[in-house]
Amino acid sequence: MVPPIAEAAVEEPVIKDEPKGEKKDSKKIKKKSKKRSKSKK
Repeated sequence: MVPPIAEAAVEEPVIKDEPKGEKKDSKKIKKKSKKRSKSKK
């Protein structure tokens, strides 16, 4: 019973941090994709 509870407690904070991290990463990826498209052209 202890392992599942520990896993659930660890998953909760990670899930809360994921959406913020994804938004920051998506912005960085968009900026990088624009730079890459210009360099390719």
